Amino acid sequence: MIKAVFCDFYGTLVPEYGPASYEVVKRVYKSGKVSSPEAVVAGWWELYSKKQAEAYGDHYRSQYDLALESFAELLPRFSSNEDPRSLCDKMTEHWSYPELYEDSRDFLEQCGLPVWLVTNSDTCYVETAVKHCGIAPAGIVTSESARHPKPRPEIYRCALEQAGLSPEEVVHIGDSLRGDVQGPAAVGIRAIWLNREGKPVPEGVEAVKDLRQALERIRQL
Repeated sequence: MIKAVFCDFYGTLVPEYGPASYEVVKRVYKSGKVSSPEAVVAGWWELYSKKQAEAYGDHYRSQYDLALESFAELLPRFSSNEDPRSLCDKMTEHWSYPELYEDSRDFLEQCGLPVWLVTNSDTCYVETAVKHCGIAPAGIVTSESARHPKPRPEIYRCALEQAGLSPEEVVHIGDSLRGDVQGPAAVGIRAIWLNREGKPVPEGVEAVKDLRQALERIRQL
């Protein structure tokens, strides 16, 4: 029996990017030698993702520090004279003050089950964002509080422990195949992929197109 929902935050309840993020990309693109804004995003994510994958347990490092270091390494690559800390500080505006997707509030209000946020971020940004959005999740588990980022199993186990539930009593929803499907599935949590962009669905993956459809699926469990 499903007793709670674990839900990703950035990319699921709120957009992964916002005006502040786009401004950062634009600044790097305009100040440097780079083929496109998309190349800026791809280059940064490549650096950041690798650093995040190595930052867990005793070697855990905050999202801010990893992002700052990624900017510091990215800018010389594109011959940009932007300041890494200025860019990183701008990014925190989106982390702290995102806007809910249109279907997010209805999902949270109509779910009928406790919804826990399980997300990769520094806790302070998620807590500020939750207040800004005016939502009240049952709890918040971040990569910072767990000292382990998705898709490592420890963050899901930490969430289960805090919720006082077993894997079969939870369903996890999120927009990342790796972090929100493969990760929770590895510890026995049923996972639903939020596929807002209509990407091809891998075999064996349970997918929904939006949170309204996710709500219908949860009601069927």
